[in-house]
Parts: sequence; structure tokens; C-alpha cells
Amino acid sequence: MGQGRSGRKAVVELDEVVVAADVAPIERIIDEGFLIALSAVRMAVKNDIIIGALREHVDFDPARYAETARDELSLLARQNEEYARRVSRLRNELAKGRRLTEDQRGDLNQYTLRQRVHKRLTLALDAEAADDERVALLVERAQRAASEEIRDAVSARLISLAIDPSEPEYAEKRADRLDMFLLVNMALLTSKHAAAGAPDDSDY
Repeated sequence: MGQGRSGRKAVVELDEVVVAADVAPIERIIDEGFLIALSAVRMAVKNDIIIGALREHVDFDPARYAETARDELSLLARQNEEYARRVSRLRNELAKGRRLTEDQRGDLNQYTLRQRVHKRLTLALDAEAADDERVALLVERAQRAASEEIRDAVSARLISLAIDPSEPEYAEKRADRLDMFLLVNMALLTSKHAAAGAPDDSDY
């Protein structure tokens, strides 16, 4: 696992997209859940890149952040694997040797649907992690997002440090402003070569 991680995993709850089969086809449910998972992974990679640029002042290393992406994808795959097992247990307990009410039959159908969704998401996330080109594309998009966020944050900070030479705090604010310019150089230049080579295509 790459160093400089924030320690926060891309934990995603997919319950909000797992709805009754007559409301949304299962393929759409899976697609939406997969997009949510990819967005969370991309955010985790983006945060790792920002930490590396601002805190550690390290050069952008695609291999390091590809490892981060695979770790996060694997984490989400294992979460969905566990969810599928948990839903399967609930379904078996509900169906065990009893006459079901209409509501219970509805719950049984819902458990069946959820189990299928989590199993399919597990397979999709594992496949994404095993695809080097897809992982590289995810990292490139995370890097672009990180660069934009750094530029926005630095611009906002520089505006807040606007100084009037007549102010009593002129010298102190001038020092802060110079420090911020150094931060711009270190944070933006470390990832400049990656940003220049990133494809300008649509997002996930």
C-alpha cells in the first residue's frame, strides 16, 4: 500500500440504489452501484495525491496511486462479498420452515435481488482492479481532479492573503504569501507532467 495515505477508506453504502426489481431493472441497479463505487475510489486516490503533493512534496508516481486504486477497489469488492453472504443468511432464515405473509414474501424477493446485486458488484469491482488500463485511467482522472482542487485552494488562499503595505501586519502577511507561492510550485509542478498527458475524455 502506498505511503502517505490519509487512512480513510472509500467506504460506500450501496443500499440506496438497491430497490425493488419492478422499480429499477437489476442491470441499472448494478450500473448505478458500480458508478458510486468508482466515484468513491477516485476520491480516495485524489485525496492521496493531494496529501503526497502538499504534505510530502513527492513527485507524482502513477504506480503508487494505481496501488491505492486497486486497494480501494478490492476493499469495496470484499464489502460487497460480505453483504451478499449476510443477505443470503437473512433470506434463508426468513424462508426456513414457515408460511410467509405477503410482506415477508416481498422481503424474500428483496433479499434475493440484493444478493444478486452484491455478487455482481463484487465481480465487477474485482475485474476493474485487475484491468491495468482501467486502473491507469482512474488514476489519471483522480490526478486531474487533485490538480484542480489544489489550484482552487491555493487561489482562494492567495486572495485571502492580499495585503496593503500600510497595514501593521504587512511583513507577516508578506511572509505567508511567499510561503504560499512556494506551495504552488511544489504542489502543482510535482504533478505537471501527469496532467499534461491525461486524456481529455468524459468521466465515469
